[in-house]
Amino acid sequence: MPNRATVFRWLGKYESFSDQYARAREEQAQTLADEIVYIADNQVIGQKTVSKATGLEITEADMIEHRRLQIDARKWVAAKLLPKKYGDKIQNEHTGANGGAIIIQSTPQDEAL
Repeated sequence: MPNRATVFRWLGKYESFSDQYARAREEQAQTLADEIVYIADNQVIGQKTVSKATGLEITEADMIEHRRLQIDARKWVAAKLLPKKYGDKIQNEHTGANGGAIIIQSTPQDEAL
């Protein structure tokens, strides 16, 4: 496996390598999305130990918190790898007073320019 610095140098030097790298990153994001669905659909039974005044309490149940962390981590990485597909859509709208049209008024100072 080449050094990380070598890979980045190749990205700038070889167009075909850069194209292959971009496709691989897209596939990586898709794989993460597939893993999210798998993690969400499949229970993971585990033991949780809680220390209480009366002693240790051990419960066996679905590891929901752990699965949620796995999903959130994959969602974050997928959004960074492929923001147009998996990132949050941000839409800015500009409106005037009360949601109406924006009114542009010139001042005498503007007309002197």
